[in-house]
Amino acid sequence: MNEIKKNGEVLNKEAPIDKKIFWPASLVVTAVIMFMITFEESSQGVIKNIFNFVTNQFGFVYIWAGVIFFASVIWISLGKFGSVRLGGAEASPEFSRISWIAMFFCSGIGTSLIYWSSIEWTYYYTSPPFGLEAKSQAAAQYAAMYGMFHWGPLAWAFYSLTAFPIGYAYYNRKKGGLRLSTACAGVIGEKNSKGTIGKIIDILLVFGLVGGTGTTLASGTPMLAEALSQLIGVAHTPVIDITVVVVWTCIFVTSVTLGLKKGIKVLSDINLITLIILCSIVFIGGPTYFMLNLFTDSVGLMLSEFTRMTFYTDAIGQSMFPQWWTIFYWAWWVAYGPYMGIFIARISKGRTFRDIGLTVTIAGSAGCMLFFMLFGNNTMYAELNGLYPVIDTIKDESASVAILGVLMQLPLEWLILPLFILVGFVYSGTTVDSSAYVLASITSKELKEGQEPSRSNRLFWAIALGGTGLILMNAGGLAPIKTASLIVGVPLVFIMGVSFLSLLKWLKEDYPEYQVDDLKVKATEDDESALIAIEEPGMTFKES
Repeated sequence: MNEIKKNGEVLNKEAPIDKKIFWPASLVVTAVIMFMITFEESSQGVIKNIFNFVTNQFGFVYIWAGVIFFASVIWISLGKFGSVRLGGAEASPEFSRISWIAMFFCSGIGTSLIYWSSIEWTYYYTSPPFGLEAKSQAAAQYAAMYGMFHWGPLAWAFYSLTAFPIGYAYYNRKKGGLRLSTACAGVIGEKNSKGTIGKIIDILLVFGLVGGTGTTLASGTPMLAEALSQLIGVAHTPVIDITVVVVWTCIFVTSVTLGLKKGIKVLSDINLITLIILCSIVFIGGPTYFMLNLFTDSVGLMLSEFTRMTFYTDAIGQSMFPQWWTIFYWAWWVAYGPYMGIFIARISKGRTFRDIGLTVTIAGSAGCMLFFMLFGNNTMYAELNGLYPVIDTIKDESASVAILGVLMQLPLEWLILPLFILVGFVYSGTTVDSSAYVLASITSKELKEGQEPSRSNRLFWAIALGGTGLILMNAGGLAPIKTASLIVGVPLVFIMGVSFLSLLKWLKEDYPEYQVDDLKVKATEDDESALIAIEEPGMTFKES
């Protein structure tokens, strides 16, 4: 029987599709894709000019957003509201800590992390920031570190910021729907959040997420296709690229159809195990001491240069380094941010703001830094010591060939290739199926606690994401929609800020008596660092 009971009320397990969001969102995405295919050359030129204008003239918006969002996440995690628990004081976590971390980490970065952690340093080494000499010792030191900064705490703050208001609106305020528009209701009002303004917010989010997922496909497809070509001993052709996308689509169609617990959770757990095995082989078989020493040096350099990198715009020198990299990355995180906020909120019931903010920021950053230490430092060692011509291979062939070429220099190369392919497929499947799940959640009507988006809704977005990848790759690349998604990030920055202000308004309304001196200390079983446990709004505080 496809129903559940909650407080005596019978609810369908699957939420119906909200046609007022689903159809406009799907039609807008389809129309933009078709326009880019039909007018490929001219549309790319227009979008590139717009993107250059946005990053050059409004780059400071992303820079300040990164600072403010990061400070806001730290403030609410360590402040007086840190012990507010999603679902109320008695709520317990739905997933184990390991599965929880695996789910948000695997969903947040995908194969893009494997790709960029391996070769991002080459761009910084050959075109370094701050006027450093190319291919110098200083350039190498900054190159090894800068990727860790771009995938570090500020990046994960973009992800976790919206998880607070979205989760609080859904689990504590019992507002139907896992949507960014709903999280803004405290500021824009209930009527506007459910009206035209809310629909525009959610459509922007859908478009940004489709573009952000396209970025993952753009990075991962050629790399996995190259690995698959080497494994089966055939040339890397467009047919192999299509095969990779088809396999991906099958994986995340199956996973997203099974749902959150039977699909995405299981896939994330499998991915975690395969990643541990692959990383262990790279760590033991690679230049272990070099990787550890350079990682240590990079951590020190990042700590000493953190403020300079955070506010770097190079308005006078106009090297375009911050525009091409830092602002590009911040815009990418913004495009993905609300999606990750929805996903993190959905899987974080029973966890406190402190637990969510600190765990997502620290665990997410640490996981990315681990990848840069292993894959990035390994490829740098190969280049600097003449073991493999990484930079020349990227220039003459492709980054995918360079990444696999270095890995094939390690022991157990016969195991690394199939393992790498498995990790890549599962990693991307986890990312894309969680994207499809969130898209289905946004386009569902009054998604209540305990419900899932309808299977047909999830299936549609899973197939649509895979189809988008195939169509755009065949039309000449995913760059146009990727760039377009970054442009969408400009209004999303302000909308994310509005959602956080909405949360603060709700917290002040729900806890008017919340003064530090008047609170009673209450220990909690799963959050020993918490000093205060908040009861449901309207309930009195009790001594433990």
